[in-house]
Amino acid sequence: MLMIDKESIRENIAAIKEKLANPGEKAECIADIENMVDIKQSHIWRADFGSCCGNICNISSQIGMEIEILQDALDAIKMGDSIKAAILLEDYLAFVEEHYKNEHPPY
Repeated sequence: MLMIDKESIRENIAAIKEKLANPGEKAECIADIENMVDIKQSHIWRADFGSCCGNICNISSQIGMEIEILQDALDAIKMGDSIKAAILLEDYLAFVEEHYKNEHPPY
C-alpha cells in the first residue's frame, strides 16, 4: 500500500479551503490543486510502471479516483463554484482517510 502523510493532506486541504473563501486567491487554489493532481499523476505512472509487482492495479485505480475528485474540485473552482469545490475537497479528504494508512503509525 502506498504510504502518505494524512496530516499533511489535512493541512493542505484546510489551506485550500481557506483560500476558497477569498476570491482574490482563486489562482492560488487552482495552482495548489493542479500541483496535487500532478503529484497524483506521477504516482499513477509509478504504479502502472510497477504493475508487474502484483497488487499495484488496485493502487493505480485508487489514485485514478483521487485524480478524478481533485479534477472535479478544480473544475468547480474554475467555474466559480467554491461551495462545490469545498465539498469535493472534503470528499477527497474522506477518501484519503478511508483508503490510506498513516505514514507514521501512532505509538
